[in-house]
Amino acid sequence: MENTDFTRKIYLVGGAVRDGLLKLPIKDKDYVAVGFSEEDFAHLPKVGKSFPVFLQKDGSQIALARREKKTQHGYNGFSIETQQVSLYEDLKRRDLTLNAIAFDETTQTYYDPFNGKKDLENKILRHISEAFCEDPLRVLRAARLRARLGMEWKIHQSTKVLIYKMRDELCYLEKNRVYKEVESALLGQNSHLFFESLFELGVLDMIFPSIYALTTLKEGNLHHLEASVFAHTMEVLKHTDSQKNTKQCLILKFAALYHDIAKPYCYRNFGNSQGHDNLKIIAPLLDISIPNAIKKPMLLLIQNHIKIHLLPQMRLSKCVKFFDSYKKDSILLELQLDLLLADKQGRISQKFLDSNFLDFKKTLLNTFNTLLNYSPKEWIAQNNPTPNAIKAQILKEKIRILKKDSTFLSLQKCL
Repeated sequence: MENTDFTRKIYLVGGAVRDGLLKLPIKDKDYVAVGFSEEDFAHLPKVGKSFPVFLQKDGSQIALARREKKTQHGYNGFSIETQQVSLYEDLKRRDLTLNAIAFDETTQTYYDPFNGKKDLENKILRHISEAFCEDPLRVLRAARLRARLGMEWKIHQSTKVLIYKMRDELCYLEKNRVYKEVESALLGQNSHLFFESLFELGVLDMIFPSIYALTTLKEGNLHHLEASVFAHTMEVLKHTDSQKNTKQCLILKFAALYHDIAKPYCYRNFGNSQGHDNLKIIAPLLDISIPNAIKKPMLLLIQNHIKIHLLPQMRLSKCVKFFDSYKKDSILLELQLDLLLADKQGRISQKFLDSNFLDFKKTLLNTFNTLLNYSPKEWIAQNNPTPNAIKAQILKEKIRILKKDSTFLSLQKCL
């Protein structure tokens, strides 16, 4: 029932109400103020460019109840009104029914005009109104919420139809907003469901065309018996869920997402997958604007994800180059090993045995640290060499170290 009451009152809204009902941890609290004006909150810091939001001492936010009207394409293409706006009107402008439940903390009562609680019980994601179409970012948020809540949650059939009609509007998504949604999805569990949901909705090609291209290629060899490269990639993503810190998690998950991104190009231009670790081919296929702090180490993991399989067959000079590529960053090498294991676990066949992988990992990290401890300072002091002579000496000594490392030389047994 529509509530046209403009009595001054503040309600808890959005994700905090939804997560509270689902017995999930509540990270942020957002409140909506009905019947108030900006002057009523002049004592609080003001944040937000498009509409006034006020920050409270406990970190929660208060926004004036508002109605929105679409004026142009894109995330910011709205006109905002905050005068004489009811709670019903404010909730109606939101995306999904389960996000349109208000809670009065004073009376401990819920206001649920769109039956969001029922959809919560039935594990259904359903749009509130046709206004869902006005913000294309809502498509990504719906997919991200499904990934967060799990496979048993379904997107309502009417919402699927509506989202497919939004395909053209998805061209106006802002790159930075897309990245933030992807980042949030990757930092959570079940991040593969984010991309699988977009594929299910028929819009993956509009937002991430290179990732969609993976669905069009089935390798059909003994190394990859999966239905498609996309299916394999999603399995690899599943096996990268971990408790790593934010940066490490993003490096690993973006590497998992894009490690085979060049395969469709390589198969259609060369007839096989050779070269799919070539950064010159990979770079133009990255359809997400990734910050350099994540992108640079991610590309190294992708560049080396084939080499690490081939280490036992590689010339020792190439092995030295492989280890040197990580500089002094043993954590990055550990991420490379995590990607290797996830890549193996993401296949129908050819999985590592746990014991073999642990031996492989221990050997590589020990070898890396041994090479890292080598210093040419004494030799330089005795010989006063040229820069090229120094490089040649370092390579010579590191090859000698590997030749003496019987454990490294026996890596073949671990694969």
